[in-house]
Amino acid sequence: MKSFNREKYLLYLLGGIFAFQAGLFAVGFSLCFNFGGLKACPELGTRYENTFNVMIATTLALLTGSAVKSLTAKKPDDSVDGQSQAAKTRASYARPGKIED
Repeated sequence: MKSFNREKYLLYLLGGIFAFQAGLFAVGFSLCFNFGGLKACPELGTRYENTFNVMIATTLALLTGSAVKSLTAKKPDDSVDGQSQAAKTRASYARPGKIED
């Protein structure tokens, strides 16, 4: 069975939010236009902006959290040779001929 790709799902969710918001704004704008324009709905832009910002912020926070989790997740082959990932990284930055503590 194919594994679940969280990042791809969240990016599709972000795209869905953009599409939903565009549709919602179009419907709200057309209804307000039919009933008197901005005199009937003076807060339309502010409400749209607030809703949009909350939905985008939530999705991006989930996407960022997912990316951080995948970066910090311990892989089974991290310490195959008995050396931790931190020790491998230190060793990769060591200068030739320099003695490590």
